[in-house]
Amino acid sequence: MTSETGASIRAKRMGAVAILPRPPFVLSPGQKIDFSRMETLVIRRSANVAAPGALCFPGGGVEQGESPEEAVCREFREEVGIDVRVVRFLAENTTPSGAPLYWFSAESVERDPDALRIVVQPEEVAGYEWRALVDLLDDPDFLSNNLAIVRKIVAGEIALA
Repeated sequence: MTSETGASIRAKRMGAVAILPRPPFVLSPGQKIDFSRMETLVIRRSANVAAPGALCFPGGGVEQGESPEEAVCREFREEVGIDVRVVRFLAENTTPSGAPLYWFSAESVERDPDALRIVVQPEEVAGYEWRALVDLLDDPDFLSNNLAIVRKIVAGEIALA
C-alpha cells in the first residue's frame, strides 16, 4: 500500500458549482436567453479561502457519500443561505489544482424575488452580486475556470435549460 500526499488527495476531490438566475426567471428547455439581461448570482470569495477576493459562482467540494447535485444544493445553503433545485447538468472542467468540477444550472426554491433573502457565510463569502453573464466576460476578478464555462454558455455551446 502506498502513501498519498495531501496535495494528491485534494486533487482527487470533486467540486460542484451552479449558475443561478435571479428569480423570478425560470429556465425552460430550448429557451432563447438574452445573456445581457438575465442576471445570475456570483459571490466574492473571502480572505479565508483559495483565490481570496475573486468572483465566482457558489459551489464547493463534494463530501463523502454525496452526489454533485446534493453538494451544490448544500453549498448554496451554506454559502448564501438559500435553497436551490438543480435544473440540469451543464459541463465538467477542473479546478486549478486539477480536481473535477461539475457544473449545473439551478433555480431558487423561493420564486418571489422580494422574499428571497441571501445571507452570506463570512468565513467563505465576502459578498454577493447579481450580474449578467456577458458582464462577467471582461471582469478581471472572475475566476478563469468559471470564465471558461460562461464563454461556452454565451457562445451557445452549453444550454442552461
